[in-house]
Amino acid sequence: MRLANRFFLVAVAVLVVAYVAATLLLRLDVADFALELSVLGAILLLLWPASWLVARRIEAELGRARAAVDRIAACGPTPSIDPPIGPTGSGSVGPLDRAIDRMAERVRDRVSTSERESSDLRVLFDGLEDGLAFIDADGLVSLCNPAFARWAGRDVSPGLRVGTLFRTPRIAEAVSAAQRGEPTTAEVELGEHTVLMSARSHRSGALIVLRDRTVMRRLEGVRRDFVANVSHELKTPLTSVVGFAEALAEGGLGLKQSRDFAERILANATRMRHLVEDLLDLSLLESGSWSPVPEPVSVGAAASEVWETLSPEVRPPGAELRVLGTREPARVDPDAIRQVLRNLLDNAVRYSDDDPVITVRIQPNERFQRIQVTDRGPGIPAVHVERVFERFYRIDPARSRARGGTGLGLAIVKHLVEAHGGAVGIESTLGRGTTIWFTLPVATPFLGEETAGVPA
Repeated sequence: MRLANRFFLVAVAVLVVAYVAATLLLRLDVADFALELSVLGAILLLLWPASWLVARRIEAELGRARAAVDRIAACGPTPSIDPPIGPTGSGSVGPLDRAIDRMAERVRDRVSTSERESSDLRVLFDGLEDGLAFIDADGLVSLCNPAFARWAGRDVSPGLRVGTLFRTPRIAEAVSAAQRGEPTTAEVELGEHTVLMSARSHRSGALIVLRDRTVMRRLEGVRRDFVANVSHELKTPLTSVVGFAEALAEGGLGLKQSRDFAERILANATRMRHLVEDLLDLSLLESGSWSPVPEPVSVGAAASEVWETLSPEVRPPGAELRVLGTREPARVDPDAIRQVLRNLLDNAVRYSDDDPVITVRIQPNERFQRIQVTDRGPGIPAVHVERVFERFYRIDPARSRARGGTGLGLAIVKHLVEAHGGAVGIESTLGRGTTIWFTLPVATPFLGEETAGVPA
């Protein structure tokens, strides 16, 4: 109603000024003055309700616009700015309503875009494998992702002090340094894991990132061990080759001694050649650049063929191979299965001096053949069983090197079998021998097992 009063007072002032001006200019007499005064009073009486109606309408339109602006200003995560005002105002209020409608539409678009971006960022934030947390100026967690909570080993809610989440004090120290503007990067041990910790200043607090480096450190260790093992395996025969070659070069040796030295050079050179060949095979398999070309192959026939090709140095007199089980073929790469059987039979003979009888048993089922290679050797201690498929791992290094072993045979076997979709394992009892088994896909549907022995 204040707007109506103002309109009325303005109208009165205008009429009074106009009346006084007209009186002075026209020099009306007293009778005319009384008449005019009466007319003025009547006009004022009519002007009040007109001013009130106009002011009330304008106030209603301005009130609707003010309410819309208030809703836009006070909107939360989901703005309540619908429905639009619409062009219902009159005079100068109508353009104002339309301007508010355009502003509301832009706010809706920006809020919708902001919500989408916020949702995407939250999914990205929660999906990170690295632990990420924002720490405020008081050292309290203000926001973190699930990976950070996993590293802490507990649910992390906002308000927890970062120094109480981890046993190592280095994380809290890094946060304090970051708050002082000193970025910190260091490796810390969290349980059995090696974690790369990075802390950076963020506003008045800090941003901390935890990245798992365990696998990388393990791979670096494997690489170092591999290089050291290769160097050692090559250095030993190479030293012998150089020594015997120098003795031959100096001359003065008898024919028999020269022949002996030459044979030793040949044996060590052959050992190095086998080592290099196995390294190349293993590298090819581990790189994933080799894939089998399977076809139906009789594993029993392949075992007998490989047995006959073993050199006399590997297969001593009296050694015997027994092949038992099905004659049905497996679907396997022919060269790969021969290499698998050659490595397994070589190992079996190597550890069967007292009773060199090797048994190959083939047992089929609906999808796979299970092939077992069994020796009657001394067996493998339990502490070694889980590691026999590692590169360069030897149960008896001196004996293996004396027989020309490279320590890579079982690692190659594992890769070749797994490339065919099979599995490999070992069973051993001290004093009773060892069985290494592996599985290969069958070439034909399973029709039944044949128990008759296949001649070696």
